[in-house]
Amino acid sequence: MAQPEHEHGLHAVAISDHVETVSRRIARTWSITAVALLVILGLTVGIPHGPDLEAWERTVQLGTLALLAVGVMISWKSEGLGGSIMVVGSTLLWGMAALQHQPASAFLPTLLFLVPAVAFLVAWKRTRTRAALVVLITAVSMVLVVGGAVATVIYDRGYGAAHPESSLAPLPDTPIVWIWSGAVTGDSASVVARVDDADTVELILAAPDGVERTLPATAVVGNVWRFELAELAAETSYTYVPVVDGSAVTARSGCFATFGPSPTSFTVAAASCARLGSNGAVYDTINALEPDLFISTGDLFYADYVETAEHYAHAYASSLGQPAQAALYSAVPIAYVWDDHDYGRNNSDRTMPYRDLALAAYRQNVPHYPLDIDEAICQAFSIGRVQFVLLDERSNRDPGSTPDGPNKSMLGSPQLEWLEARLSDNSFALTVLVSQVPWVADADDGADYWGGYAYERAVIADFIAANDIDNLLMVAGDAHMVAIDDGSNTDYSATGNASFPLLQAAALDRPGSVKGGPYSEGAFPGGGQFGIIEVEDNGGDAIAVRIAGMTWEGEVRVEYSFTVDAP
Repeated sequence: MAQPEHEHGLHAVAISDHVETVSRRIARTWSITAVALLVILGLTVGIPHGPDLEAWERTVQLGTLALLAVGVMISWKSEGLGGSIMVVGSTLLWGMAALQHQPASAFLPTLLFLVPAVAFLVAWKRTRTRAALVVLITAVSMVLVVGGAVATVIYDRGYGAAHPESSLAPLPDTPIVWIWSGAVTGDSASVVARVDDADTVELILAAPDGVERTLPATAVVGNVWRFELAELAAETSYTYVPVVDGSAVTARSGCFATFGPSPTSFTVAAASCARLGSNGAVYDTINALEPDLFISTGDLFYADYVETAEHYAHAYASSLGQPAQAALYSAVPIAYVWDDHDYGRNNSDRTMPYRDLALAAYRQNVPHYPLDIDEAICQAFSIGRVQFVLLDERSNRDPGSTPDGPNKSMLGSPQLEWLEARLSDNSFALTVLVSQVPWVADADDGADYWGGYAYERAVIADFIAANDIDNLLMVAGDAHMVAIDDGSNTDYSATGNASFPLLQAAALDRPGSVKGGPYSEGAFPGGGQFGIIEVEDNGGDAIAVRIAGMTWEGEVRVEYSFTVDAP
């Protein structure tokens, strides 16, 4: 009579009964603890998700947790079936974690269930042949290989870089976490820096003639130091070096140039939408063009679900501390207004629970122009004969109680009145109106862009028409594309006399998408993109304007030129 294969030493795993029992107990305890840990983390910290917490993400995450729990319970009675379910669940967990983390890092939580799952399967295979063990190892390996490929795709499309990374070297290790300049005028500017573990921080400001001034901070909030620079010369390049506790940190020095007297020609870059911690090559391309100013039209970073002051501080540090962004902001001053992902949650408005934290974080961390309205970050400034008006379409947005009625507002009444006053100023040859969200779109009550606020859009358009305002250019973000309209589709007035050119400029480092339209010159979705505004003003009766949408490779994807009469 033939003897059982395991009596001939052909069994798969040579372990004793005692070791098998102990391993099984460890696997059961480990897996139950892992389920409890994930439940606790889900309730306290939240679940991993992409930049926009979509309903399907929550559903799949909860389904994955349920599948793992079922696998753990079944493994008590059927180790083979339960362990197999846990392997599949672990792989799903890997893919979902990749929505927020790089695939290699996302694999770590997989071990919470993969290790006990393998232990259960080994115990199940103990009395089977080595050939069966090879089949088991092969099957698990294939599942993990497929899972790794899926996790990579999910990360690339959901949260990863949308174009190549910058080749700049990592930043040196200094007390300076980040530093940038902004609020530049013809005679003033602001420099703001986060400096950890410092008793004193000063700024050495140097002019081209070699004259240096050592300036104290004008405000300190926590570990963020602000320097308001005044009495500067117009059209002059300045360099600055932070001094921390008496030591100059030359490795984190920067520069900016004050604006020239009117009239003047200049170049402004504009863009929005970058993943948290982006170090994309697009920042290098913008920097190489040496614009006079960089306008961020929102979503400077995709933080989402920030709930504490520390969350906001981490978001600023994660992005401003990247080599490519640090290099750009040390060489080019910024004018920045937020959109939803750097203000709070996806599609958020004034009802966002952490609105006050967002407003405080902005005022603390950003070198901004004067904020003319309480509890809003709208601001205006000018370069030569061009006025820039930056709207805040988040913190004062009122969703209203009735669909698209008068009480549903993108801007809120105080900001709408402020905007009308800025548009009425006829001393400028051109007004550049900066909107965080697309303007051109069909009316749609549920939309997050101006199509969802069609009543207020019509109010603004009618004001433009009634006051014969014909010197507008709009720059907008949010939609992950570069697009241009020559004015053919921007008029939403009742009289048909409120058209203006429009430039959509995005996405810095997010996957492409198209919103709104149509756009007369076309729409081109993609990551690693930005916009350029070139103004040529020689003091004559008109100024020439060129707008373009560009890629990180320096390719012009769309462009349009026009002229406006000077006052």
